Amino acid sequence: MLCSFCLPAWAANQNLGQLEQLARRFVQAELSQRSGASFRLGRLDRRLAVPNCPNPMVAWADGAAPGGSSFVDVYCIDPAWRLRLAVTINEARKGLVLTHPVHAGDTLSADDVQLVPVPDPRMNRDVLTDPSQAVGQTMSSGAAAGIWLRSFMVRPPVVVKMNQRVKVVVAGEDFSVEAEGIATANGRAGDVLAVRMPTGQLVRGVVGADGSVSLPN
Repeated sequence: MLCSFCLPAWAANQNLGQLEQLARRFVQAELSQRSGASFRLGRLDRRLAVPNCPNPMVAWADGAAPGGSSFVDVYCIDPAWRLRLAVTINEARKGLVLTHPVHAGDTLSADDVQLVPVPDPRMNRDVLTDPSQAVGQTMSSGAAAGIWLRSFMVRPPVVVKMNQRVKVVVAGEDFSVEAEGIATANGRAGDVLAVRMPTGQLVRGVVGADGSVSLPN
């Protein structure tokens, strides 16, 4: 995104403080829709001297992302010059914590989790940030109240149990065939599961959220 603001030509050399203000307004506009975002803008070296520009412009530096440690370029087309400013962007994020102790195999409900601010941005990588990521999932291990709920701590619930009768489906562009078999193991949505058919043949397919098993055609 490119943003430009006009500055008066007060001197032969460009006022560096005004360029910093220009860059600050640009970053503020870029982050205006990101609740909780704040930034720290670097300063230009006051020993720099560039010709006055009638229409200086600001953009994110090539390859720079609007997050974390980044850069913006303040530049002029005529006369041609370009200056770079460092920008550090911080965002207040929230993560899920457990509201009470849980055990391995427990299925989480909305009452089991709570969104609270994450104090250390380095924790954002694997802390779950939305209740929808946890509700209906099962715990892979037990955990105490107040523990951050991380992605590796939850998994989909078991939808097929060993020795359960399951629907086996083979579908193609113009056909769909269904049969019934016996699951040889527990299965979660997305698991590859072996099913024993009435003939004794073992077939393998992907478990669906509804407990059916889809075979490749």
